[in-house]
Amino acid sequence: MYIEIKGLTFQYKNAKEKTIKDFSINVKKGEIISILGESGSGKSTILRLISGLEVPSGGMIKINQKVMVDDDTFILPENRGIGMVFQDYALFPHMTVAQNIQFGLKNMSKKEKNKRLEEALGLVNLEKFHDRYPYELSGGQQQRVALARALAPKPSLLLLDEPFSNLDKDLQCKIREELKKIIKQTGTTSIFVTHDRDDTRAIADRVVVLKNGQMIKVGNPQNIIDNV
Repeated sequence: MYIEIKGLTFQYKNAKEKTIKDFSINVKKGEIISILGESGSGKSTILRLISGLEVPSGGMIKINQKVMVDDDTFILPENRGIGMVFQDYALFPHMTVAQNIQFGLKNMSKKEKNKRLEEALGLVNLEKFHDRYPYELSGGQQQRVALARALAPKPSLLLLDEPFSNLDKDLQCKIREELKKIIKQTGTTSIFVTHDRDDTRAIADRVVVLKNGQMIKVGNPQNIIDNV
């Protein structure tokens, strides 16, 4: 199995109870998983634990046969090979589109960085936007730049936190289709969290339903969502 998460447990300091309770899932390579839950269910915390931004109190995370965290191991976030698209996109406002995308390309020559930049921009259909700044882009374009930046280093895993929450309803359907197409085209294993069932229906291969930090259902979105 490409991703193995077993017995993941987490409690924030000063919290009265655990935020994540014994969360476990196996993910195949290239699969798109949705974690669906209401605000406060713990879904974004799971992304933070997978990415290494938080340290679990128990459990194990393994990606491509390599342990990221367990009782004896903790790999730093920058060494996990994970790409992340944040809810607010987190683009650097003082950097151009090209500079934003190339920011995460380490240990590459200038020629290699430029080649990867062109590939990433082509992937999200923004080839002519090299010199634009984030404030000159629409919400949908900003999201695509954030996606290109996350995919440019060819991550082993892509994490997305509420990827459509900042978009107008009219844009959401179009962007959902584009996002799924791009992720499937690259073959990147992905986990995204959302409170919107339509997001899950449109994109996910499987859905995990989370409530109060616990997984209550997992399976095919079409079979599960209407019965939650």
